[in-house]
Amino acid sequence: MKIREYLLRLEDDLMTGSGRWAADFTESFWELLVGDDVFDMVILGNTRPRGFLLSRFFAWIALPNYRVACFAYSDDPELKRLSPSLKAIAEYREKEEMAWAWLVIVNEGPFSKRAQALVERDDTKEIGITLVDLASQEITASKSYIGRRMAHIAKRFK
Repeated sequence: MKIREYLLRLEDDLMTGSGRWAADFTESFWELLVGDDVFDMVILGNTRPRGFLLSRFFAWIALPNYRVACFAYSDDPELKRLSPSLKAIAEYREKEEMAWAWLVIVNEGPFSKRAQALVERDDTKEIGITLVDLASQEITASKSYIGRRMAHIAKRFK
């Protein structure tokens, strides 16, 4: 599977499939400049789902409406872009008052052991990081709840 195909499947799943259990993603942008960094794909949404009249009313009363996002970029097996990307995402989250975000880094080959260890140790609560190796179909996720949740969603496209 190629990177573009994987990102299209991820976009579709987040916006219309099982990703809707995490949030209601409604907008998708490709090649979006965020701060000084360009992301292959950015999907925006919020945590209050839409639905039929009764479920929409219940969601409005019982669920908070947090803004959320999924950022994705590719071809960085050594994670040289990770620090500037996380900075850009953090600034964007603060500006847009977002509760949390996912960062998915996709590669058509293996990530370095150092890169995998770096992500596995990350426990940032507001940004979940997931590495997707399309060649070996290996998923590496940060240990935060949202990182583990994205790993579960990312595994569907093997």
